[in-house]
Amino acid sequence: MIGSMEEQQVKGTTIIPEIVFVKTKHGEKGWEQVLERVSPLARSHLSQKVLPITWYPHEVITSLLDTMVALYGNGDPRFGHQVGKEGADYGLTLIHRIILRLRSPALLASNGPEVWGMYYQPSTIEVVSNVPGAIAIEARGLKTTPAHLYAIAGWMERVAELTGGKNATVQVEIPTMRFDIGYE
Repeated sequence: MIGSMEEQQVKGTTIIPEIVFVKTKHGEKGWEQVLERVSPLARSHLSQKVLPITWYPHEVITSLLDTMVALYGNGDPRFGHQVGKEGADYGLTLIHRIILRLRSPALLASNGPEVWGMYYQPSTIEVVSNVPGAIAIEARGLKTTPAHLYAIAGWMERVAELTGGKNATVQVEIPTMRFDIGYE
């Protein structure tokens, strides 16, 4: 884990797209494999219906993503990028369409701390730079894993595209939890 805050929580809306990802690509048998390997705490929550508006221990998402990386991403935490990007398509087009009303990556970034608070607590993000074509964001107080940081980067990349950014890319610096978003 990276970071140091205790009692981290994550909204069910961040977990559901990962469940859909596994079930869509690997079926119920794949989901059963994931459930067998996640932490006991994660299993206790993931064995029940995950509700979008419920807060869950942050360990649920980190254990889920780390297990997905081990099973389906050849152990490479960068696999989380694909999961996050596809998760944005599911989560934003079906669950949180309001975010897409922020019609530019720059406008979304300016609202980033409020958006972040919809998904993660008690951590925050700071937009350290927001100029046309380049946004830098740093997560503060987030206790997480590299796979989860890559998933967040993938989510950010897809959101930049969905809000009008062309050729969006997101690079993540794991130790500092910094996300550099580039787009045209």
